[in-house]
Amino acid sequence: MFQLPDEVKKGIESYKSALGDLLTGKLAPARFKGIRVPWGIYSQRGEKVYMARVRIPAGLVNAAQLKALASAAEKFAQGKLHITTRQDIQIHDLKIEDTAKVMDYLKEYNLSARGGGGNTVRNVIACVLSGICKDETFDVRSDAIALSEYILRQEASFNLPRKFKISFSGCRKDCAGCLVNDVGFLAKLENGKKGFKVFTGGGMGAESRLGKLLEEFIPQEDLGYCTEAIKNVFYKNGDRRNKHHNRLRFLIEDLGFEKFKELYRKELKDLKENAYIALRKMEASGDTFLKRSIAVGAGEIPQIEDAEYSEFLKYNVQPQKQKGFSALELRIGRGNISAEDLWALADLEHEFGEIEFRTSQNQNLFICWVKQQDIYKLFLKVKGILPDFLYPETILDIVACKGALTCNLGLCNSPGLSKEIEKVIKENFIGKKVFEKLEIKINGCPNSCGQHPIGKISFYGMVKRVDNRPVPFYRLLLGGRKEAELTKFAEGIGVIPARNIPVFLKEFLEQLEKKITGEEDIYEFLQGPAKDIAQEVLGKFSYVPAFSENKDFYVDWGKQEEFSLAGLGPGECGAGVLDMIDSDLADAKLALEGAEKENYSIQQVKKAIFFSSRSLLVVKGVEPKTELEALAEFKKKFVETGIADSRYGDLEDVFKSIRDDLNAEERKEKFLYAKDFFTHINELYKAMDSSFNFPQRQAEAEKLAIAQNTLNLKGVACPINYVKTKLFLEGLKSGDTLEVFLDEGEPIDNVPKSLQNDGHQILKIERLNGFYRIVVKKA
Repeated sequence: MFQLPDEVKKGIESYKSALGDLLTGKLAPARFKGIRVPWGIYSQRGEKVYMARVRIPAGLVNAAQLKALASAAEKFAQGKLHITTRQDIQIHDLKIEDTAKVMDYLKEYNLSARGGGGNTVRNVIACVLSGICKDETFDVRSDAIALSEYILRQEASFNLPRKFKISFSGCRKDCAGCLVNDVGFLAKLENGKKGFKVFTGGGMGAESRLGKLLEEFIPQEDLGYCTEAIKNVFYKNGDRRNKHHNRLRFLIEDLGFEKFKELYRKELKDLKENAYIALRKMEASGDTFLKRSIAVGAGEIPQIEDAEYSEFLKYNVQPQKQKGFSALELRIGRGNISAEDLWALADLEHEFGEIEFRTSQNQNLFICWVKQQDIYKLFLKVKGILPDFLYPETILDIVACKGALTCNLGLCNSPGLSKEIEKVIKENFIGKKVFEKLEIKINGCPNSCGQHPIGKISFYGMVKRVDNRPVPFYRLLLGGRKEAELTKFAEGIGVIPARNIPVFLKEFLEQLEKKITGEEDIYEFLQGPAKDIAQEVLGKFSYVPAFSENKDFYVDWGKQEEFSLAGLGPGECGAGVLDMIDSDLADAKLALEGAEKENYSIQQVKKAIFFSSRSLLVVKGVEPKTELEALAEFKKKFVETGIADSRYGDLEDVFKSIRDDLNAEERKEKFLYAKDFFTHINELYKAMDSSFNFPQRQAEAEKLAIAQNTLNLKGVACPINYVKTKLFLEGLKSGDTLEVFLDEGEPIDNVPKSLQNDGHQILKIERLNGFYRIVVKKA
């Protein structure tokens, strides 16, 4: 089993010291964030409670560790745990003062959240059936665990340009996804010698990339050297400034793969000549889990006339390569499990001998080394603990990130949507062909905690404006695949309002059921007939009525209040702004495409100009209500300040000149103007930095406009109020104070925390008659 290095245990003392400074006011929250996040401590939505992401190397966890996690969740939190797609287990709803207590408690069980977040080497994952799978080349667990121990001893593993992910797969089925990790090791035998095929530069996210083949074969003893060489190249050459372009895959693209390989070879040569990297040999250390392969099971699987048990045997039970044993996969809905249930499952070890537990990348829990004669008895025990554990690895086994429930980056409530989809599946599709052939993955934002890029059917959350209000939407993707060199990312098909996804899926799956024979290659089917069907059905469910007509579309699943970007953490206020920009630019692009198809439709041309002009105004704290207001404000904020090209100074006149009586040539001329304008806006957007600044951004006129340090933002909603405050502060000197008036609710909840995260100091928060006054000291 994994042994937590002493370096990590000793490091907890430094964390406790920094935490003490935070609690006594000696350390600012923004600075402490840089300490706690690499320790796997994340703020949850609202910044009131926190989450600890505990590493489970290779997904292997014993009963005592599960009980320790359950106890920590009960003692220090609300008893809520979550299994992630990287085989971690998260403890939710922690108070910040209790995070060190959790670390101290878990270290006694060789558990730690160290490296669970930030620019670190994250949990090293492996095939969940390693060591018991009949198809594996060899058992990769010891390699994944030994490499984890080595990485956690290296200080450089916690100060990388960006996060760094490693996976191990035991055969070409590639359960761990070698091509979608920064480094992927695929088990391989060469002349009877154990080793690995090595891929690098893969990853999922807003800009997913497939990994490239780095080594056709490395011997097992070179595993540490290879990993350290890749990590060193990243450490020395990665972009640490641009968090949107600093993953290893972008470094490889910028350098070119051949140049990257040249740097890697140099690092590898230097390490072999000047360093000695020896990973722990677990066979020699007496680890019992590696000796289980010689155990002998007993009896046959009981056959009982019980419909639910029959389904359990069909879907949950997998025979091991060791005779007489089986592995049982328990579906854990959305990866969420209570401390009470986790403890009860772990306690089964007393009745069923040396069973073994593992977490999977499908957010499920495996019980391995179950004697076949005990399967029915264990089924009855599990049934008394978990209310809904049948049908893992079916379309009902939905992978879903935490989304807007707890995540600061979450745009949509992905768990809420998954519950609605589960209802549709249970009522209509259990036992059908699509039930076993397909899968669904859901992400609350374009990031990939829910692994939407490799889902057969997947969705990721986005926001679009309708009727001048934000509406939760999702993008539908089809055809993702995870299988070594055959790995393929899902293809985007279209967007759909969140409210319509359950009804869309019902009709879509009903049509697929009629087409599927059970003999076809499911991936070819998803890229062909299924794609055409999806596009046709999407057309039926893409419409969003006006707010006055149907308010349900403006409320996310699992919520009661109207949808908004409020609640995004202070570090993510900018993410909400960017999402609004992206939404307008997407609409402008669609309008241009529509205009070209419709003989340069003047309505579509005017839409393109309006959406383009409005898109960037959000970073100026402006949210226009009409088309002409958007054009006037764009001219004032961008053209007259020298940010946008002066040729767009006549934007309002051009817009007004687009009339019904224009001939074909004149309509085309206006279309080309709108197209050029859209291109220019995109160029400005690309030039904008992470603080919403543009080249030559702030003209002298704007600086002189600041006459006094008071800002009345009553009636201004999030995130516009934050942007206006941010822009005003930029005109002040360090140490100056600003008085801001904000409304109750989201404005006072979000703006002060966002400003603190920017480094400013909140000197005072005062409640007045129906609103708040805050005093900010500029950093």
